[in-house]
Amino acid sequence: MPETVAQPAGAHDVRRQRVRTLWAAVVVQSVLSAIHLSLLPMWGDERFTVSIVTGSPAQIIAAVRNDIHPPLYFLLAHWWSKLPLGSDPLVRLRLLSVVFAVLTTMFIERRWLRSASEEVRAWFLMLWVFSPCLLLYSRMARSYSMQVFLSAAAIWFAVEFAEDPRPKRLWAFTVSLTALLYTHYLPGIAVLAGANVLLVWRMRQSGRSFWKTWLLPNALVAVAYLPWLITLGGALHNWGRMSVYALTGNVWTEQALKLGYWWYSFAFGEAIPIWLLPLTVLLALPYAWLVYSGARLRWSWVAPAAAAAGVAYLGATRWVTYPFMGARLLFLLPVFVLAAAAGISSKPRSGMVLGVLLFLANLAGVSGYFGARDILNIGYLAPHREIASEIVHRSAPENTVVWIDGLNLDGSVLQYYLPRTFEVHVLTTPESVAAALAELRKTNIQHVWFLRNPHDLSAGQALTKLEQDMRTNWYNRTLHPYVPFSPTHLAILRALAMLHHEEWRGSPRYMYEAWEFRRPR
Repeated sequence: MPETVAQPAGAHDVRRQRVRTLWAAVVVQSVLSAIHLSLLPMWGDERFTVSIVTGSPAQIIAAVRNDIHPPLYFLLAHWWSKLPLGSDPLVRLRLLSVVFAVLTTMFIERRWLRSASEEVRAWFLMLWVFSPCLLLYSRMARSYSMQVFLSAAAIWFAVEFAEDPRPKRLWAFTVSLTALLYTHYLPGIAVLAGANVLLVWRMRQSGRSFWKTWLLPNALVAVAYLPWLITLGGALHNWGRMSVYALTGNVWTEQALKLGYWWYSFAFGEAIPIWLLPLTVLLALPYAWLVYSGARLRWSWVAPAAAAAGVAYLGATRWVTYPFMGARLLFLLPVFVLAAAAGISSKPRSGMVLGVLLFLANLAGVSGYFGARDILNIGYLAPHREIASEIVHRSAPENTVVWIDGLNLDGSVLQYYLPRTFEVHVLTTPESVAAALAELRKTNIQHVWFLRNPHDLSAGQALTKLEQDMRTNWYNRTLHPYVPFSPTHLAILRALAMLHHEEWRGSPRYMYEAWEFRRPR
C-alpha cells in the first residue's frame, strides 16, 4: 500500500459527500428491494429452499449432497428463518437476499470504487441500484445475491493479493473464495479460474516466487474445501452428462440465443413492456460499445474477467436453458455495470446521452417488474397457490386426482400448497400418460384436474392427445385459465411461430390452463 500522505483541504468534504451518496443509494435500494416481497408467487427453486431450511443442519447437508448446490446458503437461510421477521417463510427468505444485495452495494462502493472518479461512481450507483436484473434476482429466496456479494469480495481480495501478497490479503482471498465455493459451484470455479489467470500474470510480471504467489493460495483453498471435494466431483460428473432443452434445435443458433438473452438480461432486465422492446433493440449495440470502452481502460482486468466469464458461460450453457442464463451468471453483473459506467464517463457527450437513455430504460424495467405482467420468463408468474386454492374449493380429495404437465410446470410448488390428501400425478412421458389413464379406469375417480400450458414438449404430443381424449369422453368440463399473455409475450410467440415452432401456433391467450373434468352422473 502507498505511504500515507497529507490530504488536500477539501478531501474531508469529498469523503463526507461520498458517504452521503452511498447511504442515499443504500436507502433507495433497500426500499426498492424490500417493498412488497410477496409480489411474485413462489416458483420451483424457491419451494426447494423453503422446504429444505426447515430441517436440521445435518439434514440440510445430507439433502444438498444429492442436489446441485453446496450447503452454505441453505445453512445460513436455516438460521435466518428462525428470526422473528414475519409469518411468511418465503418473504423471510427473500429478505435475506435483499440484505446481501445491499451489502454488495456497500462493499463495491467502499472497495471497488475507492479510487474511481466521482463520475464513474455516480454512474455505477445509478445503473446498479436501478438495475432491473439485480432487482428481479435479489428478491428471490435463492443464493443469487449471496453469490454476487461473495464474488465481489473474492475478486477484490484476489486483485489486492496479486498486487501485494501479504498474509492478511492471502487469508482474505482464501476465506472469501472458499465461502463462494461453498455457496455455489459455478461462480466459485469461475472466479477461481479468473483469479489464477491474474496471479500467473502478476507472477510473471513481477518475478515473484511460484509457491507464494500461486501455489499457496490454491493449496489453502483446496484444503479448506476438502470436506466437499467428493461431492463437487459428483456434481461435475452430472454436469458432463447433462442435456437441456434447445429452443432452436441448432447448436450455433442456440448459443447465440443464450448469449443474447444473457446480454439482454444484464443490460435491460427481464420485465419489458411492449413499448420498451424497440428502444432496447436500438440501445443494445451502443450499450455493448460502452461496456467495451470501459473495459479497455483497464486491460489488466480483461484477461481474468474473460477467463471467469468463459468458464461461467460454459458451465451455465450445459446446465440450463436460455431463460436462466441471467440468474446463473448474475455474479458477473458488477463487472458489467462497472465497465458500462467507466465507458459512459470516458465519452463526455455521447456517453452522457447514452447513460441517460440507459438509466431511463432501467426505470422502465423496474416499473415493469412491479407491474408483474411483462416478465419474460413467465414461469416466475405461475400462480400455484391460486390454482391450489381453486382445486381445494371445488373438489373432494377422496374422489379427485390432479394431473400436472411435468415438462412445462414445476409440480412441486402446486403440491406444496395442496393438502397431502389429494392424489397428484406428474405426467412427463407417453408411459406416464398411459398409466394415469389406466388408473383412472380402475378407480372411482369422479373429478380430474389437468394443469398444463399450450407448449407441449411431450413425445408425440402425448399431453395434447390426453387433453383431447378427456374433452371427448368427459364432456362435463370447465377451463380455468391463468396468467394471460402480455403484448410482449404475444410478440415473442409470433417470433417463435416464425421459427417454425408449430406448438406455439394458434395464438394462445393464457400461459396456464387448468382443465376441470367431472364424470357425468
